[in-house]
Amino acid sequence: MLNTPSMMASASVTNAHDAENCSEYLLVCEAKASSLSEGTWHFSLESSDGEPVFDAGDVDLGDLNRLTLLAAVRGLESIDGPSSVTLLSNNRYLVRSLSDSLPRWRENDFVWEHFGSRIDVQHADLWRRVDRALFIHRVEACLVSSRLVSVGTSPTAQARQENQNFPDIRVDSPHRGPSRSRTADGPKDQLRRWLLRGNGTDSPQESRRRFTAKDLIESN
Repeated sequence: MLNTPSMMASASVTNAHDAENCSEYLLVCEAKASSLSEGTWHFSLESSDGEPVFDAGDVDLGDLNRLTLLAAVRGLESIDGPSSVTLLSNNRYLVRSLSDSLPRWRENDFVWEHFGSRIDVQHADLWRRVDRALFIHRVEACLVSSRLVSVGTSPTAQARQENQNFPDIRVDSPHRGPSRSRTADGPKDQLRRWLLRGNGTDSPQESRRRFTAKDLIESN
């Protein structure tokens, strides 16, 4: 049976509505390339309260983008039933393609014109599988990036502490420690709530959020 665009759009609305009332998951997708054409992919799936659900990975052929995409495919396909999924990745190709390129590829049946010929877009086989999963689950993709800003105690500071002639005298007031009452509402849970906050009824335009330190410090 051939699915028409109107049938797929109707199914998307229905599944998105059902996903709002279903389980919420965090899906972390990553990959490492050992060469230009081979590497490992890995995904971990956990529930909204941090309980591990599924974890898998393997060695496969492909560049870093394809390996990360494969992790996303396997992760989304491992979820049983319509769900709300927050996908985390440090791969810009994956996240930007999901938000910007996939709608255009879908309209063109995952092919594009190249010197008068129609050929598949790059990794079309995997993108078709991702697209099918998006009609089942409500997915929000988050790009995660990090930079090394410190390696610990500097040699100068360490030498100062070891020098007995110059005792380490503290002149500033100590920092206030965390409240004892904040156990379940700690930073980990608050970050998790912030990540999953977009899996509500926000539109795609409204779901683009900027994470700030306030999200970690303040409790709900």
